Amino acid sequence: MTPAEAFVWTVPLPAEASASDLALLDDAERARADRYIRDRDRASFVAGRAALRRVLAEHLGVGPTAIVWGRGPCPGCGSDRHGPPRIVEPPASPAFSFSRSGPCALVAVSPSGPVGVDVEALRPLDVRETAGQCLSPTEAAYVLGRAPGERLRAFHRAWVRKEAVTKAVGVGIATDLRAVDVSPDRPGTVEVRCDAGTGPSSWTVTDLDVGTEAVAALALPGTTGQPAIHARCWGTLESRKGIR
Repeated sequence: MTPAEAFVWTVPLPAEASASDLALLDDAERARADRYIRDRDRASFVAGRAALRRVLAEHLGVGPTAIVWGRGPCPGCGSDRHGPPRIVEPPASPAFSFSRSGPCALVAVSPSGPVGVDVEALRPLDVRETAGQCLSPTEAAYVLGRAPGERLRAFHRAWVRKEAVTKAVGVGIATDLRAVDVSPDRPGTVEVRCDAGTGPSSWTVTDLDVGTEAVAALALPGTTGQPAIHARCWGTLESRKGIR
């Protein structure tokens, strides 16, 4: 068996929406953009969706507007009304995952199977209260045992790992996150079990370097060794260092 493979694109998000980005969105995406109250939030959504279309178009060899969205069946109930997002057209498209937070978005594309990615800007929160809602007892003990200045990053490391895995599984945070242990005490690549879906139950989760103001993680199926992760920065089409 060969290690899982993924391409991860880092996309900077502007403070203002551009007409060229908006032109790539379909009617449903434009309607959703119009529901944002703050201009910066609207710009982030528009730029993120446009970037997702451009990245996928690059991999598919089609125009960004040729991509048609749909949803796969929910692993929990089978409904396609709230299942994981997928590409309806063109057919036989690769698995993908998308996340945005603050000034950064990530797009992950995998030709080898399911993939999940998550990025979170570091924002103040009540770590003690939140840890009890989404961390396992072991994870909470580790996070709350850190020095006050380290707890926020430790919590977010656990959070993005859980998000990445549950996105790859297809259930998102609808599952009980306390049952998905992601070993936040261990840096780098870790093995995680998640039995919430119909696919693989074993996942390889890798921390992604997105700077000092955010944390991110990528999940790929299996435990066949270090995954092959090709990092890209949108606009350059060049490999960039930062996977660790």
